[in-house]
Amino acid sequence: MEVVNEFCDLLQSHANRDKVVALTSYILKLWGSTSNRQELLTASARLAATRATLRLFDDAAAIKVLQGYGLGKHEGPCWGTLGVSNSVLTIAFLQAEKLQWLLDTGILKVKDETAFNIRTAHKLLWSLNAFIGFIRSLRALHISALHLKHNTTKCAPARFTQATLTSTKYLLDIIHLVNWLPRGWLWGSALKTSHAAAVATVSGVLGIVMHYHGKKLLPR
Repeated sequence: MEVVNEFCDLLQSHANRDKVVALTSYILKLWGSTSNRQELLTASARLAATRATLRLFDDAAAIKVLQGYGLGKHEGPCWGTLGVSNSVLTIAFLQAEKLQWLLDTGILKVKDETAFNIRTAHKLLWSLNAFIGFIRSLRALHISALHLKHNTTKCAPARFTQATLTSTKYLLDIIHLVNWLPRGWLWGSALKTSHAAAVATVSGVLGIVMHYHGKKLLPR
């Protein structure tokens, strides 16, 4: 019964529900690509489309994050600029995703070249967002390592573990997302479907692990 309650609590928020749906989609894609079962790949694509559709309503949350962060003056000119850029890229990505959704549904009809550019911009913004997140996570990892070294707080080990998990997940996300770019863009389209799905699956597992590990850092 405790497991059921934990799962229900996990699904209460949109962000955590998205983690579960994403992991399920990646597992199905990995399973389908390794077993050559098209029905599993179709199921994975349906779940991925569901996530994309739900992200149509994420603008308010993204704007709230940007407003809460402000101009990033508290983190200095360099890191503050990266923080603002991260939020701006998130908002830009959401707009590109809306255009892609309109293309997928047939509501928006444009030339093939324009559609290609929209889809490429969507993946590029997503990749850049993950890259900036990774750079910022390295700073957090460095700070947490210093706290761990000097034993500044009792939760220093847990914070270091969480920072390590975060940086690792961002790195896996970059590998996965860049692979969605057209061939010739870094390693775009270079990975096999099964390999890309495996990377995404590990990232999805880390997302769930980070959620539960992060609970250790909450005030009691």
